[in-house]
Amino acid sequence: MSKCTLSCCSCVCFRPGSVQLRSCDCCGHGWVAHALEKLQAQPPSSCGPVEVALPGVVFDLSSLVLYGAQAIPVRLKILLDRLYSILTPEQVGHILHTLGWNLGDYVRGYMLQEKSNKNCFYNCGSD
Repeated sequence: MSKCTLSCCSCVCFRPGSVQLRSCDCCGHGWVAHALEKLQAQPPSSCGPVEVALPGVVFDLSSLVLYGAQAIPVRLKILLDRLYSILTPEQVGHILHTLGWNLGDYVRGYMLQEKSNKNCFYNCGSD
């Protein structure tokens, strides 16, 4: 994982919280503050108008949306759908499984039940 990008924080590694998965157990900051380092702007490529989405970058973006969430906002789902259309079905399945989702729940846009079999939702919100 990545270190925290907030200037006042010295946390070197994101550890999911026991209660709040999207907050770091070490420093308390959100997942996004730790992931920004991986998402720094890359220099534009001179290959043409088509961008290539690498599976590692798609995983990083997917984790920002899906990790610890049980529902996906529509605009973010459209973004992920476009990214996943470039990958193989096996790569998409691996990403979803790693983040605790299955394909049926992802296509629906929400998990039917939490792993503890409670019918409750934690929507992906801004950190």
